Amino acid sequence: MAKTMTKLVSLGLCVSMGAALAACGGSGSNSSEETSAQTQGAAQSEGSSEGNVAASDDIPVKLRMASVVSQNELNERKTGMAAGLMTWIDTVQQESGGSITIDLYPDSQLASGTDAIVNGITSGAFEVAHFTTSNWGEYSNAFAELNVPYLFSNYEEVDKILEGDIGQQMKDRLEQDVSGIKPLTYLFIGFRNVTASKPIQTVDDMKGLKIRTMNDKLQIAAMEAMGCAVTSVPISELYSALQTKMVDAEENPLSTIYSNKFYEVNPYCCLTNHSYTSTFVFMSKDAYDKLSDNQKAAVEKANEAALAASQEAAGSADEEYKKLLTDAGMNIYEPTAEELKKFQDAASSCWDQAKEIMGQERYDALMAEMGK
Repeated sequence: MAKTMTKLVSLGLCVSMGAALAACGGSGSNSSEETSAQTQGAAQSEGSSEGNVAASDDIPVKLRMASVVSQNELNERKTGMAAGLMTWIDTVQQESGGSITIDLYPDSQLASGTDAIVNGITSGAFEVAHFTTSNWGEYSNAFAELNVPYLFSNYEEVDKILEGDIGQQMKDRLEQDVSGIKPLTYLFIGFRNVTASKPIQTVDDMKGLKIRTMNDKLQIAAMEAMGCAVTSVPISELYSALQTKMVDAEENPLSTIYSNKFYEVNPYCCLTNHSYTSTFVFMSKDAYDKLSDNQKAAVEKANEAALAASQEAAGSADEEYKKLLTDAGMNIYEPTAEELKKFQDAASSCWDQAKEIMGQERYDALMAEMGK
């Protein structure tokens, strides 16, 4: 908690800039208003139907939502993240009968990086945000279950965890560890793969590679176990870091690789599928507590709808983005079963560390659930 407070104070200037942007309409106000107008129009046209009319005591609320996702990706709704976020916005506005409206700021307009986003929420610079579960590692080990390398092999296994007791326990743990936030919902993104400036086909090719990964102990440990030199770079700065050779490689879901055009500076991709990535939507607890019961119910319906929409989109996106990346000139290599086993064996050394981070009881509960 002391670490959290230190981060919050030290980033006051960053948040002040974000708040100023939000207040003044900033360089991104047009795109955010355009996105909001699309979703508000749907809400207004459907909000008069039975069950979606705002209660008489519902005070109109406008929520600013900070997103690192590009405007184009959100508009297309092809990725799990984009489909989930836009479904969440649509459903909140519709189910609240229009008493809640969302101003969406994509492209990291309000904040970029874990610290700035957490600080923005807790200081009131904006009310809603999202970022990947792995990025919470500096603040809480709440999502350690999702960061164990090669734990999941398909989206059905992931969904079993997210929608079950363990998924709720992760939310509760985060709320306890980081004051001032209200956890809302998980959104599917996809399985992570390695891109590099040179061909990667076996785990031996990873040795000495300068790679960017998220600032999570287990993800870092997995890459180091494969022989990489790991560094942390905000996603908004990663293209430049690859272009200038600050790092040689990075790892992300295929949709993220494509939407950020990493194929332009990292022409090689190896389908390691070493880790699953989920993003997580959360809200200012103060802002959430001020909502009426009707509005909170609308948020809960949006949470459920967004998770379902993101899973459906993620399930169909992988093959589509593999083709898009190939068409864009990326060389994609799929390891043989024997080659993939060596990646898995190298990363398996991290499982003992996962047990240390989670504790024996929590680790055993995860293994028991996966065993089902």
